[in-house]
Amino acid sequence: MGKILIILTICIACMGSICSANPIHDLQDEIPTDKALHFAAGYIISDQLQRNVGCSTFEAFLITSGIAWAKEKYIDDNVDNNDAYATMTGSLFYQIKF
Repeated sequence: MGKILIILTICIACMGSICSANPIHDLQDEIPTDKALHFAAGYIISDQLQRNVGCSTFEAFLITSGIAWAKEKYIDDNVDNNDAYATMTGSLFYQIKF
């Protein structure tokens, strides 16, 4: 029991020192929520197109890109190309096999 407490104490101390000065947290804070949601939408759309519709990788990317550009042009009041790029990046990121 004593060894478990020592290990837990060391782990908590290491996690506290890593989390407080981690440059990844700074990077995450710089990404706007809107871009992260567009990225997630592109990822999910590509996933559903390939799993359920049977689209190829290229077809899923083209459809996702078309949806992103149409949404920016016809639905939003002002066109933000970076939103469409974030959606397309999410679509490409889905192709990475982990």
